[in-house]
Amino acid sequence: MITERIAHFINEISSTDIPAEAFKSARLAITDFLGVTLAGSKEEAGNIIAGYTRDMGGTGPSGVIGKGFKVPPYLASLANGTMGHALDYDDFSFVFGGHSSVSLAPAVLSMGEGINASGADVLTAYIVGFEAGTCISSGVAQIHYLQGWHSTNTIGSLAATAAVAKLLKLNVHQIRMAIGIAASMTGGLRQNFGTMTKPLHAGNSAATGVLAAFLAHRGFTADENIIEAPLGYARVLGCREEIDWQKASTNLGKSFSITSPGINFKPYPSCGGTLGIIDSALYLRNQYEIDPSMVSEIILGVSPFEAQGLIHHRPKTGLEGKFSLEYCTCRALIDGKVTLNDFTSEQVNQPQVQSLIERTRIVQCYPMPVMGLEGEGRLNPQSVTVILRNDRKFSRETLFCKGTSNNPMTYEEFKEKYIDCSSIVLDKREVEKSFALLTNLETLEHIRELMAIVTQA
Repeated sequence: MITERIAHFINEISSTDIPAEAFKSARLAITDFLGVTLAGSKEEAGNIIAGYTRDMGGTGPSGVIGKGFKVPPYLASLANGTMGHALDYDDFSFVFGGHSSVSLAPAVLSMGEGINASGADVLTAYIVGFEAGTCISSGVAQIHYLQGWHSTNTIGSLAATAAVAKLLKLNVHQIRMAIGIAASMTGGLRQNFGTMTKPLHAGNSAATGVLAAFLAHRGFTADENIIEAPLGYARVLGCREEIDWQKASTNLGKSFSITSPGINFKPYPSCGGTLGIIDSALYLRNQYEIDPSMVSEIILGVSPFEAQGLIHHRPKTGLEGKFSLEYCTCRALIDGKVTLNDFTSEQVNQPQVQSLIERTRIVQCYPMPVMGLEGEGRLNPQSVTVILRNDRKFSRETLFCKGTSNNPMTYEEFKEKYIDCSSIVLDKREVEKSFALLTNLETLEHIRELMAIVTQA
């Protein structure tokens, strides 16, 4: 009875049961989310979704990040989650099965602002949602992904529901109803990678969490065992084999996956499957001073995982470039860096880049990584081999890409990323004040103090 087990966990765990390291991880995750969302609010997808939420009308207590207006928590979550994923610069977790913060953070921040929760309350809800999502992910995430589902949405919707249920202090029955509601609202197709609809998956998962918890709080009903039921969540979304849910939930509330394997923070604004390749390409360029015009061939060594998600081999738009191993590699080799400015149609279609892409090919030479609790919490190794016209060959394999728990960003790198992203909207004083509040989020009495800064236009 995994639905019941998760509901009891959500209902019974308290902040005193959670280790300090888990709060630290959640605080960093929310900080990273707010930074990339402020930057994403200026993207075309961000403007469209924000305009939609404004046009829907109605008043509410929850601000739309970087836009200067308030709406009900459901709409704020939809907009903020979409903007948070618009740049694909947000964090991800292999054990969660996708991008955790763009599902969880917009839901707990919008709802937290609505009920004037404390920073500690918001962090606790985030952690509870992450752990519930990880438990579910261990049984279904890899199968979902291989079936073509975007697990950020399929897992994220239920995780966000768990988080909001914790904030609203739902009882066990209400939580089971909320999970049942959310399970019928989840979705997300990977074919939409490289379009605005991929970030909409994240916004939808956050909004689903708010709506499902709200409805359950008012007495709306659903199947009480939706995850494991014969026509329920796991089986309908592709899991035909029996899942050992007892094993999946053994450590629920006892150990915390948010601390180990943890959350990965991106140093580059592209799909997580490109990060190791970019690391390798940058190393080769810097170590050997490779002249891209002298390159005869580039061979990218990956696992079937990257082949599943990185579907744009000849990208023509900036969004497609984020899901192109070839483009990210060539950009790194040409410029010696990969930045926010590199993912525009103009940059992707530069003749030098397109010419180098034509000389790049992908080889699957690593096994499929295991997702979920049995995995190692990291992507598989990736490699880049560059062959020059004079037949000289240079290779680099990256075992742990930058930003993972085994190769983390430094505090200075993390702060620089936040400043770089948030400065697109906020002035220097506001950037510094918001970062200071986030650094001490556990002690913040009212989350509205932080949200007042980041939701201004």
